[in-house]
Amino acid sequence: MRTPDRKITDILNESSFTLSAEIVPPRNGSSFNEINDQIDRLTSSGTQFLAVTKGAGGSLRGGSLPIAQMIKDNFGKPCIAHFTSRDLLPEEVENQLIDHHLFGIRNILALRGDPPQGVEGWTPREGSYPYAYQLVEQIKALNEGRYLERKGFAINDPEKTDFCVGVACYPDHTVAEERIRFFKQKVDAGAEFAISQMIFDADSYGRFLDDCAKARCYIPVLPGTRLLKSRAQAARMASRFGIPIPEWYNKILPETDKEANPTASLEAFLTLTERLKSKGAPGMHVFVLSDTDLAQQALRFLTPVEAKPRQIGYGRFIG
Repeated sequence: MRTPDRKITDILNESSFTLSAEIVPPRNGSSFNEINDQIDRLTSSGTQFLAVTKGAGGSLRGGSLPIAQMIKDNFGKPCIAHFTSRDLLPEEVENQLIDHHLFGIRNILALRGDPPQGVEGWTPREGSYPYAYQLVEQIKALNEGRYLERKGFAINDPEKTDFCVGVACYPDHTVAEERIRFFKQKVDAGAEFAISQMIFDADSYGRFLDDCAKARCYIPVLPGTRLLKSRAQAARMASRFGIPIPEWYNKILPETDKEANPTASLEAFLTLTERLKSKGAPGMHVFVLSDTDLAQQALRFLTPVEAKPRQIGYGRFIG
């Protein structure tokens, strides 16, 4: 069994403001050298932990678990492994979680997972989990030593897993009531931290923290974002993910991709960082796709502050 990873909640509790990055596994058949180089550059640029996505939208990108294990063991950085339950039966979920446990992976981002892109009328596999909170419940059950029952078999004194469970949240969800209700279900099920969908509006993040406090959802919420190169790219992001790009952000960026320059991208990112800090963000979580150079520069600008106790990012206590 591999050496267990360090929990993300411990890092959040000890740091006044964390820096982290999220990477995507290479497409199946691609050279592994590129992802290895990307990890090396990000881990040496100030990140305190990384996250590895699971192939979204039915894409052919395997390797999430071994990449997470490599980051932990070879690069000495804690890592969050995305885990999607879409189309998995509870028995398959348990088996795959045990794989993570035995590899020493302790940080799981529990996701339902997106339907395959371009597939109309998709419905979850019968018997699988239609909601992420159900996956959280199963992970927490394993942490308590409660495994799925199999007729005729019993385990005396079952070994407990020790996963630290994170979830996604959606501050810009268009339906206000669902925005917090879905999140609260995950928190009540046992989620310990959250990472937001791609966000560029600090006011939206702040309102979400207020809603969390009113609903008594007191877990750290890391804002997830990426560096944008142009207004054209911002428009594509807004259209694809249904997220607002504030006017102030667009004004900093050049109009087209051809006019892109690192200075403008960094200025917009650093301005957003300061605004999110002022709203109580416990750190910045940077989504890194093909823009490793830009992400590396941004992370180097934001050198982590010395670890110390903090009381931010858990929502605002009301009354």
